[in-house]
Amino acid sequence: MKGIEMTFEESLHQYKNVYYHFPQSLKTFLGTIYSGIPLTLRFGKHFSLHSKILQRFESSDEQFKLDYMYNKTLETLIFSEENIPYYKNIFHQYGVSSKDYKSLDDLKHFPPLSKSDIKTHLEKIHTDTIEKPVAYYSGGSLSTPTKYFLPSSSRAKEKVYNNYIFSKIGYRYRDKTILLKGREVSNPDKNIYWEYEPVDNYFLISNNYMNSDVFPLMYQQALDFHPKFFFGYPSAVLSFIKQSQKYGYDKINIQGVILASETVYPDELQYIHDYFGVDVLTHYGHTERNAIGYRINQGPYSFLNSYGAVRIVNEEIVTTTFDNFVMPFINYKTGDHATGKIEYYKNCDIAKSVENIEGRTQDYLVTKDKRLISITTMCGGQYLPLESINTIQYIQNDVGKVTVLVEGDKNIDINKVNQGMNKLVREGIDFETRIVDKIEKSSRGKRVICKQVLDIEKIRLNHQ
Repeated sequence: MKGIEMTFEESLHQYKNVYYHFPQSLKTFLGTIYSGIPLTLRFGKHFSLHSKILQRFESSDEQFKLDYMYNKTLETLIFSEENIPYYKNIFHQYGVSSKDYKSLDDLKHFPPLSKSDIKTHLEKIHTDTIEKPVAYYSGGSLSTPTKYFLPSSSRAKEKVYNNYIFSKIGYRYRDKTILLKGREVSNPDKNIYWEYEPVDNYFLISNNYMNSDVFPLMYQQALDFHPKFFFGYPSAVLSFIKQSQKYGYDKINIQGVILASETVYPDELQYIHDYFGVDVLTHYGHTERNAIGYRINQGPYSFLNSYGAVRIVNEEIVTTTFDNFVMPFINYKTGDHATGKIEYYKNCDIAKSVENIEGRTQDYLVTKDKRLISITTMCGGQYLPLESINTIQYIQNDVGKVTVLVEGDKNIDINKVNQGMNKLVREGIDFETRIVDKIEKSSRGKRVICKQVLDIEKIRLNHQ
């Protein structure tokens, strides 16, 4: 590895788990000192570089943006062809070369990349010739996590873009924020279900105890923190709202809400907006760090295409990474689907914005006649008694048969739930609905709304 000097942030990030286990008083002392160091010094030259690129790109005309995306994509293609064995071989099989890339529209001639391809060819799809690879894992809807390698400098780029996106609703870095996502912070033996993180000025609250009898303690801690923003999984923010209403607590006055890492459904988005009475920003991104975007309230999702190229192929979001000289993603099939109106750049299929994003490919149910029903449809409030439901989970192992777990009011009318779902699927699925005390979340506290075993892509292709 030729190597580049690691920044202060990159060096310390390796020891984050050690830091997390420090006593709160020590974390607060060290984190407060570290937070006083400017981001440009903590993250180094990559932070300053991407700040300038983002500002220039967003303030420029369309021709500049087209030229920038073309040059960055060409850079990715050339690097991949020369340094990544997997791409060298697959380009040869497809009969294409970086020399064939003459316009953005030519990207469609290059082979797609799937999570399955990455798992199969992991050792041949990354390199350490330029920068140190850092391993990341993404679970998604797969039974086993997918492993990726990213450049250590990608955290600086991510920080720049996230700060820019969050600023759209008035957030300034280190504004007081309640964090309802990420690692578990509870310590039941000490009756503690929260943790202060001084570096970013976050107050973390345990998602796993949100619907328990310790919520009053959690609410009081959140209230005493005097936050300006809530930032979390949609399901966690909704749980906080519903528990607050259950106990008759006043809403916490804030300036905005940031949602991330889960699909958010229209009724949920409206519910959060109506409750807090502030703008709700929905963040779109991936562990793979090759595309990023956002929406405000019910507006369209806007992509920041200086971060990476976002194409729409048969409604699927397909991305190509920029600045990744460890494990480039070319025509990467995200499994997310764009629906409604799409705004493109001229003469290519790269999207500026999309009306809506409907989660992962696997977030569909299959009817007896093999129609695909989006979970977005199933989570609508038109037919379901959402006021009595905390969370819901759909489990499908066989065509036309779905088990539905419902967590919420013990007096929920199961017949009403079934009737509502049957209307949504036009009697195309036999539902077995059960009320449960608790629906388990993922290891990071995310809801798992759909456990789908069937191969949705295969069914989709066979019934077009």
